[in-house]
Amino acid sequence: LGEAAERDERHARRDGHGTDAALWSQQLIWDCRDARLAMQVLAAAPIELPSAEPSEPVPSALARLVAALRGQRALLVLLNPATALGAERIALAEGVRLFAISDERDLLCWDRALTIGLPVYGVRGTVACDLLKPTPENVLAALGFGAFSCEDGLTPIELVEDPYGVRWRLSELGEAAIIVRGGFEAQRLRGFAGEWRDAGGEGYVRIELTTAHGRCWTQPRFIAPRRSGGHGR
Repeated sequence: LGEAAERDERHARRDGHGTDAALWSQQLIWDCRDARLAMQVLAAAPIELPSAEPSEPVPSALARLVAALRGQRALLVLLNPATALGAERIALAEGVRLFAISDERDLLCWDRALTIGLPVYGVRGTVACDLLKPTPENVLAALGFGAFSCEDGLTPIELVEDPYGVRWRLSELGEAAIIVRGGFEAQRLRGFAGEWRDAGGEGYVRIELTTAHGRCWTQPRFIAPRRSGGHGR
């Protein structure tokens, strides 16, 4: 995710005005007492960041940086969740808003974090977000609240979420894997278009769209339990 800021800038132009929303970005590689910690800070403007303390463990380093960024109009990306903490200790990443997803081990960390209720979003491929006005603040808000998708050669024609589910439409035949709490695949749908309606017990729902030419990943929607008689599939 070394070029996350540039990716965000490019995809903040979808309002049609052709203007930029450049973010300030700095990557941090800290050799902590128990593991190497790779991070990236995204901010609306340059900010002063703390220095590494080699004697402290990864959880302490993360907590110190999260505290330093509080109120700074900035987001912290954990670039190596699997090697820095691992799924067993991922709860210690509380306060980190974004995980870089590089492999299946990072994906396991992300799903474990979502399962225990951490509001964290996954970044991979190219970040795509729709903004009314492409400003750094709006880009940060979209990233911080999961109002974006990630693309690798696949841009859906339509991708619409509402309080009860999500629907999509593709330009070619594809598959949609519906991932719920625990990283379990609840359903797999095939076709040019599809729709998922929440049952209420999923915990969270994220969707992986795949075609012959690319992939697209949505961000998790956190699902509140519904009373009987509510919306379902």
